[in-house]
Amino acid sequence: MAVTWTRAWWRWTGGPTTRPVERVVRVDGRSRADEPDDERQAFGRWVRKRPRVDGGKRRGDGCGRRSLSPTWVLAVGGPQSAGRDASRLAGLQRRLQGIAGGLAVYDEAPDNVSSSTYSSTPSLPGCRVAPGRRADAGLPLARVTSNRIDVEALAAMDGVGRFREVLPMLMDPVAFAEAFVSGDAAGGCRVPSRGMERHRATLRSCGVASDARSRPAFAMKAFTTPKKDGRTARLVLDARPLNDAMRRPPSMDLPRLRDFIAEVERHRFAMQCDGVSYFYQFPVDASISRYFGIGMKGCDMLLNVLCMGWSWAPCIAQRASNVLVRDLGLAWVDNFLVLGGTLDEAERNVAVFRKRAQAARVEVRAEGDDALWQVRSRFVCVGVEFDLAAETQRHRLDPAWAERWVDGSGMTAVLSGRATARQFAEVFGGAVWATDILAVPRCHFAALLSFAGRLGGRMVGAAAPVWDEVVDVPPSARRELGALRKIVRENPWVVGGVPEDTGSVLWTDASSRAWAALLEAEGRFVDGRQGVFAGPDADAHINLKEMLAFAEGVVRLCWAPGAQRCRIDNAAVVGAVAKGSSCSYAANRVLSRSLRVAERRGIVLHPDWVPSGGQLADPYTRGTSLPRFPAQLPLPRSRATPFDLF
Repeated sequence: MAVTWTRAWWRWTGGPTTRPVERVVRVDGRSRADEPDDERQAFGRWVRKRPRVDGGKRRGDGCGRRSLSPTWVLAVGGPQSAGRDASRLAGLQRRLQGIAGGLAVYDEAPDNVSSSTYSSTPSLPGCRVAPGRRADAGLPLARVTSNRIDVEALAAMDGVGRFREVLPMLMDPVAFAEAFVSGDAAGGCRVPSRGMERHRATLRSCGVASDARSRPAFAMKAFTTPKKDGRTARLVLDARPLNDAMRRPPSMDLPRLRDFIAEVERHRFAMQCDGVSYFYQFPVDASISRYFGIGMKGCDMLLNVLCMGWSWAPCIAQRASNVLVRDLGLAWVDNFLVLGGTLDEAERNVAVFRKRAQAARVEVRAEGDDALWQVRSRFVCVGVEFDLAAETQRHRLDPAWAERWVDGSGMTAVLSGRATARQFAEVFGGAVWATDILAVPRCHFAALLSFAGRLGGRMVGAAAPVWDEVVDVPPSARRELGALRKIVRENPWVVGGVPEDTGSVLWTDASSRAWAALLEAEGRFVDGRQGVFAGPDADAHINLKEMLAFAEGVVRLCWAPGAQRCRIDNAAVVGAVAKGSSCSYAANRVLSRSLRVAERRGIVLHPDWVPSGGQLADPYTRGTSLPRFPAQLPLPRSRATPFDLF
């Protein structure tokens, strides 16, 4: 237990008057003994709090205490004698024994705070809590490369033309102005940044930005986010005003995560590297940089490189990366992966990649402790650990990432039942990432998905989303998150490959009152089931009825392990089965039941959409009784000819 005092200020809610608070307690109640002392101390936060009002009498001069939850604890001291404060603090320490978590509100952070872990300000009943500076406000800006990519040489290598399509957004002011929705690129705005003046010299020395000689078209707020090392910060521009004024960018051409993993596991060797300050290597024409202004005190600055925070930036970076790895491997924004089925093939591909990178003047570095251009069979890329040397290629979550997500302060707050919306969003984003990599269907977490959908809808619909608002996480969502946390803690290997086909096809369909499921094998129906919807299912949406029919078919008819083909004429059900989740809570519950049965039987479901006219199970949902099995397949209505009517 570490309790420290620091200076802070608070503002009366009734007026503009400010006066100092003598002391503000920051409490670190985390119990992990393996953490370094500097990290434990840096976990503390600083508080802005209105003095408590009780019976019309202000109690701002005392050592106020409020227990918000097992995670949030707050103590504010006033101008009292040292002995009296020490006595009150000793009593507070006794009450805090065994509490996991720490303060998550803060005001003034000292310069030596270098922690990248921080939380947001909770809502306090009867108090006005104003957000303060983030814990990374004292971090120095990371030094970035001064190298600039030869974008014209890179465009000359583009055999597909996808990068050349977006290159004018960097070099042609006319094309840039045409991307504005209103057609008027001079509307502009000016939003001042806070505390960015001390980074001015670093931005100049790296060539990232220069002082504006005239007012920028868009001068936006800049801020810093901590990098993975926890000692430096990266610059990000809040480019929402510019993004709102421009049309949406085209597709990034970023591969889907599952496709990315499947492609890697088709090879045996790989070389991994990433671009050094990749976004900052893309130069921006001087006539366009006036749209990437940073609002600062004294003199605004103009970014001379690709802006992190601009909606077009990831698209430009990804398409440029795709040019470098074309026919050689894969790219994930600034991560390059050169692949090969054999060691010789991998080394040849690495040589070609090096020539392309040198010709376009792209500066790269090795990932982690690896030597640059080293070919490996086991490595970590985009948060996934691959083992291509095994008899069957396999993958799992990056163990370091999994540990951070499982034991993070956000996870502790969410599982306690009270967390800020920002904390829940961060934990839920990690849950989505983990389920994709570990191939865990998200329909198993129906309550968690439902709560996330409701919270997201509320934030999107709000005029000014309050991400620091404390939300109550339902017990059902917490139970499901705890189950997923256990899976991520175990972090099992996922073996790639496609199972053998079962040789059968499952046909399922539903009408407004009945459902049917039939199993086809060797050109004949070999088994089938049908039924009538009753109870609450009778009034369900047709999409849910189609999902119920599919679940009945899987549970009652599919027994052979392997790849099971399914024919469904409902696109919503096909999409839900393919991705393992739906936007409907009820559909997720039904889908979860069928997928658990399939998993126990060793079945991998492959849904395919068929038109309603080609759905062979359709007649058996409209009053036709099932035939005696085995039975000949009926002729689909879509293939019927006029002669078949006689």
